[in-house]
Amino acid sequence: MRFPLLFVALAVALPLQAAEPADAGPQVVHVKGVAPGQPMAWRYALLHKAQAVFEQGSAAQAPGARLSFRLPRIDPAQDGNLVELVMDDKRLPLAMATAASFALPGPGAVDGDDAMVVANKDFPKGSYLHPNVQVRSPGLPANVVRMGDLRLACTAQVAMAKAESLKFRLLLGTVGLFADLCGEMEITSMNAPTGRYDTITIEDGERTLTLAKSDDKLPRLGEKSWSDNARIIYLSREQAAQ
Repeated sequence: MRFPLLFVALAVALPLQAAEPADAGPQVVHVKGVAPGQPMAWRYALLHKAQAVFEQGSAAQAPGARLSFRLPRIDPAQDGNLVELVMDDKRLPLAMATAASFALPGPGAVDGDDAMVVANKDFPKGSYLHPNVQVRSPGLPANVVRMGDLRLACTAQVAMAKAESLKFRLLLGTVGLFADLCGEMEITSMNAPTGRYDTITIEDGERTLTLAKSDDKLPRLGEKSWSDNARIIYLSREQAAQ
């Protein structure tokens, strides 16, 4: 079984932080007024780093695309998910891009450095995960993603992880992936559809490549032969036969 390099690195780094003092590494923050437990919460400043990377690169890589954050370990179709921006004694509901993903507010919505983004869900005991960055261009069918969107989403995800975790940064430096982590990731590592699919087709102008999901050598995000405008289509065997 293959695992995306980014998530392998995160899986290694995060458990090491669980036993560290409260002021080291990523911590689940208990917001005033929230029942004791492990609320699904993040510093707004952390998520804003991903937003800043998106804003810097969207014009070139993903013009017209939108950024959202998918709640980790939540069924994408699950209803009832709510996310709020908590600032001192104020709470601002955030727009839900989908049933399980949310968008940050525009410039000027946040005062101070202590704002938190809080979901109405809990993490499993002892766990912590960043939300999954999603970049999506308009007008695409649900089973189609764009290469430039995936590349920018990965860059934003890694920037967020680097900002939060010293051990994550050290791990990447040790294994020699710090500079080109996203370039080495398979195309299915970011924002692949959650439903069943068996084949992956990449279309880029007149060039087309179809591979099985189980193929041992799927294309990487860093392969320059595929432009940012390349489209990746995920199909089940039944859909492919039609």
